[in-house]
Amino acid sequence: MFRRIHDKLGTAGLIVAVVALIAALGGTALAAAGLNSKQKKEVKKIAKQFAGKPGATGPAGPKGDQGPKGDAGPKGDPGAKGDQGVPGKEGPAGPTETKLPAGETEKGLWQFQTDGQTEAFVSISFPLRVEPRPLEWHFLGEGAIPTEECPGTAAEPEAAPGQLCIYAQNLSSTSASFANEFAPFDETAGWRGSFSIEEEKVAFGTGSWAVTAAEPE
Repeated sequence: MFRRIHDKLGTAGLIVAVVALIAALGGTALAAAGLNSKQKKEVKKIAKQFAGKPGATGPAGPKGDQGPKGDAGPKGDPGAKGDQGVPGKEGPAGPTETKLPAGETEKGLWQFQTDGQTEAFVSISFPLRVEPRPLEWHFLGEGAIPTEECPGTAAEPEAAPGQLCIYAQNLSSTSASFANEFAPFDETAGWRGSFSIEEEKVAFGTGSWAVTAAEPE
């Protein structure tokens, strides 16, 4: 075979062809410098004849160990401001009542403490106005028996329609002399009174109250 190639290409051409053949078998493309076009064709033809087919793909290698954890990246820039959300539904209207309905009752607490005084003053404010104003007010001392006008207790104050009932839960050093003797005020908004203190002692009192609105006149 090499004789046939030598006859076609000559000694120099044979050497170049051999080099080209080796390059082809090694997978490296080399320029066949110094060959004429006919010789180049012969070299390519020979290279194709001796070039082997690609080998089969080998099996995958074992999985490598996990690399070390990388450093944290720099903090990103703040994102763009989002679009404004859809407005929510309008809520129901709030209560507009400022007056206690007839037959309804509102309740609260009262207390006082004084040191060396002869009298203690107490004020009660109604959350809702009581119109017409309470017809009568009543004070029930500690452990007092419920009445028709004030059927409750200090723990559960109650009042009949048109009545304001003031219940005492704890009293100390006071005669429980209760009087509404302040200057005139709006009796539909609350009540004011006083306790007489025994011999200028330290005194205190706590309790509850209830008022029920009467039917309008």
